[in-house]
Amino acid sequence: LVGSEMCIRDSINSMCHEIRTPLNAIVGFSGIITDMTIEDEKAKKEYYTLITANAEILASLIDHLLIVANLDSSDASLPCEPANVSNVCRQEMGKLEQWAKPGVTYRMELPEDEISVSNEQYLSLVIENLLNNANKFTDTGTITLKMRLDKTQGTLRIEVADTGCGIPSEKREEVFQRFTKLDEFAQGNGLGLYLSRLIIKRLSGNIFVDSSYTEAVSYTHLRAH
Repeated sequence: LVGSEMCIRDSINSMCHEIRTPLNAIVGFSGIITDMTIEDEKAKKEYYTLITANAEILASLIDHLLIVANLDSSDASLPCEPANVSNVCRQEMGKLEQWAKPGVTYRMELPEDEISVSNEQYLSLVIENLLNNANKFTDTGTITLKMRLDKTQGTLRIEVADTGCGIPSEKREEVFQRFTKLDEFAQGNGLGLYLSRLIIKRLSGNIFVDSSYTEAVSYTHLRAH
């Protein structure tokens, strides 16, 4: 019981911290841009951009918390809604490229055959989390989204590989825990990979860090439907 209470307390503390950080930025910069004594319009535009970015972070955190709460409260399988996986990959890579970094090349390796698996909404969220995570920690090199079907085993493998800072071997399971951030100064709420594992398990699959890849990788391993 004591252990459970400590876990709940730590989760609440982490959640409050993740909410407070962008909220403080929004409140602080809002006060500056409404200050009539400040006439630097260029600076005000920059502050407005920061307000918008932190508002998006806060909205994303709340969305993730709601989805986690729904998935944590039940062990039921996710509803089957067949989706074109190649299209999902293209859409998510397209969204990521809106935040493209000058020193990073974004690539996709998709099969020619169209592949359908269940639940576009949740699969999109997983791929989005993996791509955003890769983009966050990669300043130069490549980010690659791959997909391939193993017809003999009936499995679909989706892989996001990057040339970023990598994940230490002793942290490869820890990164999938709730509110875990290896870099406390990096943006994010520490829920992306935890949520991704919840979703993939409900899709009868598995998600893990590939220990055979040395440059930094998180990838999903899904059963094809």
